[in-house]
Amino acid sequence: MKVLRWKEFLSVHDPIIDNQHKELFELTNQLISNSNADSHSPIVGETLKDLLKYARKHFKVEERFLERVGYPKLKEHKKMHADFTLQVAMFCKDVMDRKTNVTEEMINYLVTWLVSHVSKEDIDFKNYISQEVRPLEKKRE
Repeated sequence: MKVLRWKEFLSVHDPIIDNQHKELFELTNQLISNSNADSHSPIVGETLKDLLKYARKHFKVEERFLERVGYPKLKEHKKMHADFTLQVAMFCKDVMDRKTNVTEEMINYLVTWLVSHVSKEDIDFKNYISQEVRPLEKKRE
């Protein structure tokens, strides 16, 4: 599977959120790179756990930000984040419990969801961002 590449059209023009999106891409790329590792290799499970942990952190920052800018689709956006988090948590549990390896289906889900969400849903809130409104300071992420 090809690695994800950040493209400028994915930018919401907020450096904190854009950098967090880039980090989610990087963690997904690490998972792709490690997906061929031995099924008992701890690196695969750890990478999936890191992705889940970082996604949760990012979603909190993004949701607080969207609340501050009065984004009208916040409720739906939070639901998408919750659904993704639940799905990744289930993948993580299955891998950590050695019920399965990271499968092509898992990676396809992660890649498809991440690219689609950033390119459609997150780009939608770009219009609600102004220079005066920023996400919470980096120290509070």
